[in-house]
Amino acid sequence: MRIFALETDVEKLKAKFVAEGEKEVLMTYYHGLSFFFASIREMILTIILVVVGAVAVLLGAPIGWVVGILFLLWFLFVFFNLMKAYIDWAYDFILVTTDKIIFVDQSSFFRQEIKPLHIENVGGVSTRTQFWNIFPFGMLRIHLKEGLGGDQITKKYVPRAQEVAARISEVVTRYQRYGHLPPAERMTKPL
Repeated sequence: MRIFALETDVEKLKAKFVAEGEKEVLMTYYHGLSFFFASIREMILTIILVVVGAVAVLLGAPIGWVVGILFLLWFLFVFFNLMKAYIDWAYDFILVTTDKIIFVDQSSFFRQEIKPLHIENVGGVSTRTQFWNIFPFGMLRIHLKEGLGGDQITKKYVPRAQEVAARISEVVTRYQRYGHLPPAERMTKPL
């Protein structure tokens, strides 16, 4: 289903960016704690509004007015940020194919960014732990070749980041060795 720029059907997005003969190697969403950490501020604001409402009712304010005003404030200052954090978590993903890495970033109903990165432009892959490696996610860094500015693409909250980096590294190595072969045959060749 499409709502303005937000595409909720992952298969439609894949169909647009995965060419015929190209094989999907890996697809991963971001860890659920990315939503939790992005929405901490909204949770605190909600608690504050509930406390303010309870105090106002205890001091004799009309309950209808208190609930109405606080709901309006919550809707204006919390709901949209919470919705943005949810969309950013639920519909963002990384897709690795035999020819490219596709980063899908859908952060609202009105903003969608899709970055396909061809495998030949990857100079290296590295990972970094987050939160002392207590949780099963980390940071994934894709280092671009120097001809492209030598920059890097960093993604946080990637589940099993080391495994994802290993698969990307494997795809890059196979591309470097067997790039002249069709994508389906590349994956059957030994490293």
